[in-house]
Amino acid sequence: MSKTIRLKIPQWQGGNNPTYSLGSELLSWLAPKNDNQKEITVPIPSYDKPLAQENGVTGQSIVLENVRSTAEIINQEQPDKIITLGGDCLVSQAPFDYLHGQYGDRLGIIWIDAHPDISTPDVFMNEHAMVLGNLLGQGDPVLAQQVQHPFTAQSVLYVGVQEPTADEKILLEELSLEYKVQTDYRISPEEIQEWLKCQQFDKVVVHFDLDVLDPNEFRSLYFSEPGRASFPSEAGKMTLTEVKDTMTAIAEQSEIVGLTIAELLPWDVKNLQKLFQDFSIFF
Repeated sequence: MSKTIRLKIPQWQGGNNPTYSLGSELLSWLAPKNDNQKEITVPIPSYDKPLAQENGVTGQSIVLENVRSTAEIINQEQPDKIITLGGDCLVSQAPFDYLHGQYGDRLGIIWIDAHPDISTPDVFMNEHAMVLGNLLGQGDPVLAQQVQHPFTAQSVLYVGVQEPTADEKILLEELSLEYKVQTDYRISPEEIQEWLKCQQFDKVVVHFDLDVLDPNEFRSLYFSEPGRASFPSEAGKMTLTEVKDTMTAIAEQSEIVGLTIAELLPWDVKNLQKLFQDFSIFF
């Protein structure tokens, strides 16, 4: 019988937004429970002071230690499958690296995300935008050094990606990563299955960044922050139904051995939580 663990990683420092921590707590509560799946919370220290930039990266030493802590827990558990509930997108690094070590060339990555996540400290400061680059042995050199089993560009399929920035386009070309902007077009379930079949990936890890969703349909996202009208990158366009169809197609073709769900930003819940702090009856 295979062993599946659930990692709750309330890491927010990779995106420099403490609300990601609350998102992880809610995802842990929302995700279907399974008594056969041990849930482990990765300890993420809290910080009262603003995060400093180190080597061009926000809180680099902090996120480095978080990745190391996650890897240590995984190596102690030696699971066959990992469900990761973040937190910001960097939470995929340690689980996907470990699973690549377990399954080798049989394992592919499907990156369901509005953004390519291959930035470097030269073009962006927050680590969550570098996680896939790290897994490819590039990205942030300090975090990439932690990857024991780097992937190749041919191992990656983007689903739901929007128009990259000018810097991201250069990096995508340098990494030889193929992608199709999916504003009006999305990769069909059949195309996903064909890709898995052609690449002979009978195992797959799936990174599901919730910002791939259309903020007109799903509101607990970076692009729905109250009081903010402009953003430096493009919002997602996928519907919940499209994500469901995508996940079903993947599972029909290959065995999903890793799933990350990340970047839930429950603004309304956070504001309500803050409001309750002023209700004297609670104290």
